[in-house]
Amino acid sequence: MTNWQTYRELFPHLGEQIYLNHAAIAPMNLRAQQAILDFMTQRLGKNIEFWPDALENKSYFIERVAQLIHGSADKIAITSNTSAGLNILANGLNWKKGDRILLNDFEFPSNVIPFLNLQRHGVKVDFVKNRDGIIAIDDIIENIHPRTRLMSISFVEFLNGFRNDLKQIGKICRDHDLIFSVDAIQGLGALQLNVQECEIDFLACGGHKWLMWPAGLAFAYISPRIFDLLHPAQAGWMSLEIPFDFFNYHQPFSPTAQRFESGVFSTISIQAATATLDMMLEIGTNRIEQKIITNTQFLIQKINEMGLNLFTDPSPEHLSGIVTFFHPQAEALFEYLKQNKITVSLREGKIRVSPHFYHDEGDLQQFLDIVSRFKS
Repeated sequence: MTNWQTYRELFPHLGEQIYLNHAAIAPMNLRAQQAILDFMTQRLGKNIEFWPDALENKSYFIERVAQLIHGSADKIAITSNTSAGLNILANGLNWKKGDRILLNDFEFPSNVIPFLNLQRHGVKVDFVKNRDGIIAIDDIIENIHPRTRLMSISFVEFLNGFRNDLKQIGKICRDHDLIFSVDAIQGLGALQLNVQECEIDFLACGGHKWLMWPAGLAFAYISPRIFDLLHPAQAGWMSLEIPFDFFNYHQPFSPTAQRFESGVFSTISIQAATATLDMMLEIGTNRIEQKIITNTQFLIQKINEMGLNLFTDPSPEHLSGIVTFFHPQAEALFEYLKQNKITVSLREGKIRVSPHFYHDEGDLQQFLDIVSRFKS
């Protein structure tokens, strides 16, 4: 049995506030802090020329990411954010005038703008219309056009936490010979994901939310099925097969996903991210998901009992770590929560709550008590 208290002690902010906003940005933890301090100690003089060690650390980090998503390490590239990852896909394919891309109208802009940017090449972007925050499978199928080449969708929708059925969507994409792209930032770190079982061709994920990495570190996964279809749109010296063969300008690109990395990466961020990722894999992604879903179900039950209307679909198969609800004075409630040292998000006039695995019912009840106090 997991000793959750041990992990709670790694998050010292719990003694000062209740932070329920992991769908925005995550706090750091003590293991990540120690990894950064160790790194800085080395860089202060003991290991100034640290690049060989940095490459080894990066390799280990990628292996851990591969374990997290059940993919191949050689198909994972380091990026700076989700948008940068999706631009690898959008700008790396050879598009023809009349090609179509299928999105939906409930996405965060990161999963829209890189594809709308292709309209200058004559690419048409179609949008599945959401049904009060739900992306219906039938609507996806209905909007697939004979010229559709690619579909991109979020693992979890940012506003209401709607978890899309990636396995079913992946099968639909494969049946229609579409490239299946996933923006995983609002799901990965909270929910389990297997890129092979879901038949995902491309996945982009920033790490500053549920993965609790430093902002500015992300990754992209490219499946073997489309790997050779993607051209490195932003090539650099680290994209090459032998980067340290400096004057061999005409050498081929790396046979691994490193071909999509143009240069130096954030070495200090990888130190903190690796420590956090090791912690999460130590706990187990299955246990983390169970804990988060338990928190979600508790919140949904209590919010319903308070007579507030949910914007989150309570169906078990669509739950994630996000619970969003309506409130007649949402902005004032948001400020009242802030005054009481409780952090949530105010999004589109709604309150969005996103606790992580280290939160317990006591934390959530304190939040609910403040909401009730505000109502009265």
